[in-house]
Amino acid sequence: MKVKYKALSFIYDLIDVLYFNRKKYSPRTALLGFIPDTPIRVLDVCAGTGTNSLIIAKNKAEARITAIDLSADMLKIADNKYQKARIKNVETLIANACNTGLADNSFDVVLISLVLHEVEKDIQKAILSEAKRVLKNDGRIIVIEWEQPKKTLQRIIFSTIKAMEPKGFKDFLHSDLTA
Repeated sequence: MKVKYKALSFIYDLIDVLYFNRKKYSPRTALLGFIPDTPIRVLDVCAGTGTNSLIIAKNKAEARITAIDLSADMLKIADNKYQKARIKNVETLIANACNTGLADNSFDVVLISLVLHEVEKDIQKAILSEAKRVLKNDGRIIVIEWEQPKKTLQRIIFSTIKAMEPKGFKDFLHSDLTA
């Protein structure tokens, strides 16, 4: 997995350019509506190149974000983004999403974005279980994932995503996860 993401780290942000360029319909924009404008702690699980953390940090100045990922290469890109944008309210940590080593009940929001479709069911459950463990009792888990588009043109465009995804991706699109 680490080798795969080392290779992908250089092109990973193309997903935003290709698929999330319409801000009005972007899940990254919608995400902000679920995060309050109060002093909170946010955990960005499998943060990749830090796009979600950057958007949250820019728009929710009182939030303190911890962005975790297994890939040092992805987090290096994220750190460069934060530095360039002069963001001070994000810290990055190399950590396993199934066993973060973070304290129980320590986050108000746990974000899991475009991760679960990448991993097998037992890993999905482990990630969700760990998210629940670190989440405060009154906290919120936010999951952003792909869905099968309904319109023909969108389905054609989405076929490129499907072609790059692991073999269990099609089954994932029809699954209902619980932790």
